[in-house]
Amino acid sequence: MLAQQPVTGQVRGANERDGEALPGASLKWSGTLINAVTDADGRFSLDVPAQWPAELVASFVGYQNDTLVFNTPPDGPIKFTLRSSIELRGLDVVERTQSTQLSTRTINASENIGARELKRAACCDLSESFETNATVDVSFSDAVSGTKTIRMLGLDGKYAQMSLENIPFIRGLSTSSGLTLIPGTWINDINLSKGVGTAVNGPNAMTGQIDLCLVNPMNEGPLFVNLYGNSQGRAELNIHTAQPTGKNSANLLLVHGNWFDREMDQNSDGFMDMPRTRRINVMDRWMYQGERKSGQVSVRVVSDERIGGQSEEHGAIDYDHLHHSELGLYTIDATNRMIDGFGKHGWVFENDPTKSLGLIASVRRHEVSNRYGARTYDGLQQSAYASMVYQQLLGDGTDQIKAGISFQYDDYEERFVNDTLPALDLGRTERMPGAFAEHTLKRERITVVTGVRMDVNDLYGTVASPRVHAKYDIAPLTTARASVGHGFRTANPLVENAAVMASSRNVLVDPLDMERAWNIGASLLHKFKWLDRKWAIGVDAYRTLFTDQVVTDLDRDPQTLAIYMLDGSSYSNSLLADVQVELTRTLQLKTSYRYYDVRTTFDGRLLERPFTPTHRGLIDLAYADIKERWRFDISLNLFGESRIPSTMANPVGNRMADRSPGYSTMNAQLTRIIGAWEFYLGAENITSVLQEYQIIAADDPYGPYFDASLIWGPTNKAMLYGGLRYTIQRKTKNTTNEP
Repeated sequence: MLAQQPVTGQVRGANERDGEALPGASLKWSGTLINAVTDADGRFSLDVPAQWPAELVASFVGYQNDTLVFNTPPDGPIKFTLRSSIELRGLDVVERTQSTQLSTRTINASENIGARELKRAACCDLSESFETNATVDVSFSDAVSGTKTIRMLGLDGKYAQMSLENIPFIRGLSTSSGLTLIPGTWINDINLSKGVGTAVNGPNAMTGQIDLCLVNPMNEGPLFVNLYGNSQGRAELNIHTAQPTGKNSANLLLVHGNWFDREMDQNSDGFMDMPRTRRINVMDRWMYQGERKSGQVSVRVVSDERIGGQSEEHGAIDYDHLHHSELGLYTIDATNRMIDGFGKHGWVFENDPTKSLGLIASVRRHEVSNRYGARTYDGLQQSAYASMVYQQLLGDGTDQIKAGISFQYDDYEERFVNDTLPALDLGRTERMPGAFAEHTLKRERITVVTGVRMDVNDLYGTVASPRVHAKYDIAPLTTARASVGHGFRTANPLVENAAVMASSRNVLVDPLDMERAWNIGASLLHKFKWLDRKWAIGVDAYRTLFTDQVVTDLDRDPQTLAIYMLDGSSYSNSLLADVQVELTRTLQLKTSYRYYDVRTTFDGRLLERPFTPTHRGLIDLAYADIKERWRFDISLNLFGESRIPSTMANPVGNRMADRSPGYSTMNAQLTRIIGAWEFYLGAENITSVLQEYQIIAADDPYGPYFDASLIWGPTNKAMLYGGLRYTIQRKTKNTTNEP
């Protein structure tokens, strides 16, 4: 955590358009490269400068520049009111920002997915927030639970550190379901950084970090409402309400509800394609931002119930001839009950603003109860996390050092009752104190960050994790990066392979250890103007090499899931080419190509990782009229072939092909903005691409060949959706430009 919070505020115009927000206005700390551009509401957020006092300059085409001088960090949001320098008749000049921004400033190769990008997919939860992004792949984990999974650099999302404002968040028992328990409207933006993470942010970022930034109580208006519904019968409601609690503090209440009660079976296999769902998700956030200190406290409560499986409405079978009539319909019943909270507090030293201290603490209780036909899984996670980070600038302010300590406590109770084998009990208690240090060196165009972590796990021993990141600014808008480092994590193999529980496979678990991997990567980002258009081209390549890995083997036998430690080679090679271009002032194009080579040793054989397409493409077109009253977005996702675990040992009729076909999906959305109202209408999987054969032996779910886990493609046909958003903006006092 950085104790010095980013500087936030808003830029508005005066004179004939008094009070009108200025989107695309530029902010810059004088004498530095630290800059930002305002969003559609004229709001901005930019990093603090290396030293104080500092001058912040605001500029906008057709307006006079304005400068504020700060002796210390501002104690809250600031406001610029720019006066027109020339009267423009019949012409609006607007500088538009990309809704997904490739950064030249960060030490990691990173992308920022802003609030505008998140609205483009009308995302209902985090798992639906990456449909227009090539860095993160999204897919269904099985044919019956409705749970989506993600991959980054070709590997499962569990190898990326998923954090909430740099606090480890989606981990443990929430690894498989946590993505669906974060409503999309709660997220202000998402920061994706590729490659091994920095030492300060934790040990688990083997392939990258997905850091969620929630909506800020200090910036939110008194009311926001989002109402969503789709053609399949799903309905969602989000309500945000914020209120000030003092001069420098505010409170924000976030309420989310999800309801889906339709038994849908589009491929006529007798199983519901999506479970009936009832979910309530509530969070309360309080934040304080003072002159030299800041803090926040958040508490969340979640109740999530899903019921799926066979459907009487869609022709469930008569089991008498299968000798399973006493078991009835095959039902999947999944329940999550969670309460968690986190707090942050930061101080800037009174006598030396180049020094600061930050504290983070979080707690969680997560209870999981799942039933898969005659099988049951019950889990309980009770966790606590704390860290303290000290940082200071060195010398003339170009270098920086960070150091701190952390402590992670996890108490797990996990029990899986298999219908044919003895029950599996994987409960454990882990305690892991750690220490870390990180040094940032800046010399003209070169920045090098070196760091190391040392963590002591009371079950698995001491692990050292060195990391090095380097960035070279070839030109002001051209940056080359490289990184290398070691990461590790403790696996929760049952919940991380929850999809396989919806099968008749016998689950065999050998003694396990930590997972450890090295990641090395390089990237190049170039931004330029050509043919009077703004372009951004990015290329990156990463290799993740495992020295220890928990292998999930579906290839040993179609009736077995074997979980054991790696004995051999396991790696992932990833190559991405990304192009963004502003075709016109109102039309933006994004194209991406991703190549994966991901292999793991399964029982002595080096094989492709299942369900990982070698090739992936994205074409994305976004339109917004000059006044931001109409928006239209369309995206085409292309997926190549992938390997399917072998089912050749099954009888004929209970087999799948060894490879999946290539396929593509198309999504589109139209948005109309009228004052405080936004109305949107869209469609997903417009071409109705469907994996027709989703479940092996669907007519005999209690038999030996039943398997609903071999999913490589879409499990739902075309879906229409629509909704509205209503926002009451926060009122700001129209005063002079005082910090």
